[in-house]
Amino acid sequence: MKHYTTTAAILLTAALTVSCNSSKKLQNPNNPSTDNTVVVTPSNSTDMDEAYLTLSDAQRDIVNRNNVFALQLFNQVSDHSSKVVSPLSVAYLMGMLANGADGVSQQEILKAIGCEGIDINDLNSLYQNILQTADRLDQQTTVSIANYIAVNKAYRLRPQFVSTVTDHYMAGVESLDFSNPATVKHINNWCSKHTDGMIPSIIDQTDPAAVSYLMNAIYFNGTWEKKFDEGKTSEEIFRGYTRDIQKVEMMHQRNKFLYAEMPLYKAVVLPYGYGVYHMTVLLPNEGKSINEMMASIDASTLSTLTSKMDICNVNLQLPKFTTETNIPLNGIVSTLGAPCIFNPAEADFSKFADGQFYVSQMLQKAKIEVSEKGTKAAAVTAAVMLTSLGPTDYRDVNFIADHPFVYTISDSLSGTLLFVGQFTGNK
Repeated sequence: MKHYTTTAAILLTAALTVSCNSSKKLQNPNNPSTDNTVVVTPSNSTDMDEAYLTLSDAQRDIVNRNNVFALQLFNQVSDHSSKVVSPLSVAYLMGMLANGADGVSQQEILKAIGCEGIDINDLNSLYQNILQTADRLDQQTTVSIANYIAVNKAYRLRPQFVSTVTDHYMAGVESLDFSNPATVKHINNWCSKHTDGMIPSIIDQTDPAAVSYLMNAIYFNGTWEKKFDEGKTSEEIFRGYTRDIQKVEMMHQRNKFLYAEMPLYKAVVLPYGYGVYHMTVLLPNEGKSINEMMASIDASTLSTLTSKMDICNVNLQLPKFTTETNIPLNGIVSTLGAPCIFNPAEADFSKFADGQFYVSQMLQKAKIEVSEKGTKAAAVTAAVMLTSLGPTDYRDVNFIADHPFVYTISDSLSGTLLFVGQFTGNK
């Protein structure tokens, strides 16, 4: 059986709650864009979108800026415990919010995700390209990105906003009765469906006073390009964040991987499927902490890391683990530059609907499983990779992940970071 990595994230903003001092409820008109469900899904009948492979300068700049945001987000949530976050999921939801915002609110949203001064049309175009092509870049890897907006049936969204989120974010838009308990199950069913059951629910109840719930879900299931031998997995010692001794299920293999030794850490790249997606594991050197390591790493460091790597015969030992994270984002997003969207007196979502609205709650649930399950066959691309890189004499190195480490999951074509996490043990 193959080892595979499965990750999922669901991001919710119980957003655009009406402000008590300046609100305007609208009666439901006979308008298809507000009363009916709008379901838009990517077409699977076309080939890979070449525009995604040849990003414009403006789009590549946005990817780089989003990756700066990704590391800022990770640094905000990281502590002594195992964590996983999807910065891309946050970016998608913030992108939808930006299209409904105006003035300072829109400027702050773009600033928070590193895109201050960016043309929002370029942002929308990039996110559309990623969404439409993510699941077609590698037939051996499943990547699903979905957006959803549940709207209180007492309100109507502006047609231009609906057009933008359905065209560029492929968002499903539904008008629902927030006072009906069945609506909670309906919304949670969407969450479960688009994370393949990994995250079965996102809300416990709906607020009848809320105007809308906006959601993004990202699901990733990648089969390792090079398999671990299940029979070699054994219980071994792992030294946690405080040097406490734990036992973990340690997976073993010896194989050729891209590998680098930096002053503060070691890094190894573990490809999935045909190699379009990969996990990069960053392991602090003995005596160094994750905090010390991450202080030396920025988005530029990550984007150029593979160019500094060599193919080596790696004695790889990696824990088998599951991590779940629930992250309240109001404070983090405020710290990163967008405080006004949570303030009823300052938020401006006039492009979303007619009225005075603000974001009352923003949170993310994320989960990752690195385990010995699944039967999907991995593609053999090592020979092609090794031939293209030349040398045939590879040095032997050890990569023993028996203490806390950081990992990222990204695509090799655009460099977009889908997930960033740390494993500090099972406690």
